[in-house]
Amino acid sequence: MSVVEDRVRAGGLLAGPVVVLLSGGRDSVCLLDLAVRLAGPVTALHVNYGLREEADADEAHCAALAERLGATFEVRRPGPPRGNVQAWARDVRYREAAKLGPVVATGHTATDQVETVLYRLAASPGRRALLGIRDRAGVIRPLLGCTREDTAAHCVERGLPWREDRTNESDVYARNRVRNELLPALRALHPAAEANIL
Repeated sequence: MSVVEDRVRAGGLLAGPVVVLLSGGRDSVCLLDLAVRLAGPVTALHVNYGLREEADADEAHCAALAERLGATFEVRRPGPPRGNVQAWARDVRYREAAKLGPVVATGHTATDQVETVLYRLAASPGRRALLGIRDRAGVIRPLLGCTREDTAAHCVERGLPWREDRTNESDVYARNRVRNELLPALRALHPAAEANIL
């Protein structure tokens, strides 16, 4: 049993029917595997936004993974984005997931939590920044006690391949600049930077 599985099992969030938001990245692949092992029944929802040339390959990967793990697979193709692309994409996936079941699981990790706090402190300091990723009705985040490195290790241990989204390397989005520039600088300043922020 992996460290991630131990932590998620102890958290008790994956205890019944659940809809897993499955992008195909390491965190969501890890989450789907754990949901199938600890909860059930499980539906994997992949939203193919069609915004990248790899979108159809990502969808095929997610479909094959869901079949391999024994989860029901659903895909949505919402068409062209409207307004702020990130906000639109987030609204689409949560809205579509809510149609499939009352409990939706996301792959947010402790690493995402750190990035969220740092971004919000820089963009809009105040109490909201320190709250980080907050609970919302019908949404669970079983991986918040695990890092991105933990989820990768789980996937490797279980032989689960994942897809890398090349847009995560782009500095177009502020979140990526926090991930790729600010966090490495903080780690260089002090090795416990992430743990201290958490």
